[in-house]
Amino acid sequence: MDTSIWYAMFDPRDQHRERIQEVSEYLNICHLVLPWPTLYETLRTRLSRNRGALQQFELYLKRPNITFLDDELYRDSALELSFSSSLHTNRPLSMVDCLIRLILDDDNVKINWLATFNNEDFMDICLKKGIEII
Repeated sequence: MDTSIWYAMFDPRDQHRERIQEVSEYLNICHLVLPWPTLYETLRTRLSRNRGALQQFELYLKRPNITFLDDELYRDSALELSFSSSLHTNRPLSMVDCLIRLILDDDNVKINWLATFNNEDFMDICLKKGIEII
């Protein structure tokens, strides 16, 4: 799950707020695997200052269908990939996006779909691995 989904769900000012209903049906019935860095990115100052949104987000994360994925196996590679992609290609990627891409590419982690509003950042890896983008 990409950070953009969290903002759309819990920040009433988010640009994708109207479109989140399409995705939320999946989120309510599927098991969600959440890498810790997506939570770090989501709980930035803007969301953490919005008490109502923060309370909703906290309750959502306590649901039984959520697993928090340790990112330690991917950190060094994600850092290297972010610099390499951003400095040596025409494809700047955040470290969090690189980490998500590495998780999606890991055969030991079963991912069936990715929820994101940034399809371009993940389309190639999702096509390669047969992962549906919702």
